[in-house]
Amino acid sequence: MSFDEAGYRAHLATLSAQWEDALATHGFDAAVVPAGISAMYFQDDQAPPFHPNPHFARWFPSDDCEHSVLLLRPGQAPRLYFHQPADYWHAPPAVPSWATALDVAVHADAKELREAVAKALTDIGRVALVGPAEASELNLPPAHINPKALVNALAFARASKTPFEAASIRTATAIAVRGHLAARDAFHGGGSEFDIHMAYLAASSQQEAKLPYPSIVALNEHAGVLHYQHYDRSPPQPTRSFLIDAGGRANGYHSDITRTYSANPGDEFDALVQALDAKQQTLAAAVRPGTSYIDLQAQMHHAVAALLVEFDLVRCSAESAFERKITDAFIPHGLGHLLGLQTHDVGGQLANANGKMVAAPKRFPTLRYTRGIDVGHVITVEPGLYFIPVLLDALAETSAGKDVHWPRVKEFLPCGGIRIEDNVLVGAEATENLTRPVFAELAQGSPPSPEAL
Repeated sequence: MSFDEAGYRAHLATLSAQWEDALATHGFDAAVVPAGISAMYFQDDQAPPFHPNPHFARWFPSDDCEHSVLLLRPGQAPRLYFHQPADYWHAPPAVPSWATALDVAVHADAKELREAVAKALTDIGRVALVGPAEASELNLPPAHINPKALVNALAFARASKTPFEAASIRTATAIAVRGHLAARDAFHGGGSEFDIHMAYLAASSQQEAKLPYPSIVALNEHAGVLHYQHYDRSPPQPTRSFLIDAGGRANGYHSDITRTYSANPGDEFDALVQALDAKQQTLAAAVRPGTSYIDLQAQMHHAVAALLVEFDLVRCSAESAFERKITDAFIPHGLGHLLGLQTHDVGGQLANANGKMVAAPKRFPTLRYTRGIDVGHVITVEPGLYFIPVLLDALAETSAGKDVHWPRVKEFLPCGGIRIEDNVLVGAEATENLTRPVFAELAQGSPPSPEAL
């Protein structure tokens, strides 16, 4: 995978301006940003895969940075204290060639590294620590450790992606789509959830520990478990449906893509999948600067209501299905979220850099994204239509449940549900769907290797 050094340097210039402004606004003379340290499992000498502090990762887009620390001072080049231990148990990290854009000091000993950071702060006034405090061992006042106002300002700025970040998400998308196509083929070849999962990993050339999130590979009614977490070794008999929610990573940036398939193309479930797919594309096209994502959430429910009527799942009008909250039992999650260094990227509920929050509406209290859509945001658009027994049973106990055509719902229960998810980049002139063109391109021939991306 090639690295755009020129784009990275331009990215650093944008970050420098954002941080200088935030530090000045909130009265800090410098910031210390630790990458973090892996925490061992209880009474064990093994740790989970290391994920760096995202505030650090935005400056240093690599996972090979444990114990490293950034010192940011307005008007000066970012100083990277890079930990490169003299280790023979593990391969020590190398300083990437692109890191020469930073002022790099290499330290073999983590304790000496932290002492060097502390020494550099001797004559600096107010210093903010942004990240895990235990990774630096600095004796700072509590108010200077992840100060809320500063962290909010940084989170608000992170939503608008630089060209380097957008390009990284495009690459992460291409990596994921290669896996999605292989997973689809493994499903149609009769594979189990485990078989499909392994096909995804192989085709996308990703380690399981390096995925942006645990892939959801769900056959039949498992698709009705929103964050289904298992991989059955044997396929169900019969196999009816397949939902895969799986992403890729590039330079630490994530993609987040979902597709749903019927085991019997042309059947009623397949028709419902295609109908929701059309609604999803309409919703994705409606994303533009100034649009309210809360309004789009309501539009999703209206779209699902229309499908419930079209497929004879309810015996009332679409408007009645929405107003009486029948749709809530069929689509219990939000339309989407911000995407970036984290799959559910931060800042989605911030109205401004001052930390003002945009409350979720009472009907949709768990929305991850409530702020206004702006240029540079990368957003997921993921409507769903599910057949979840616990939600449907609750609906059946209400007066609105009398308008549900339960025999028809029962026909779809074994399929679990449907989710279609694309990632879109909001532009000033037009919104770019990052996902669909890659599916169209790679489906035409042999998908390229990650090295060619």
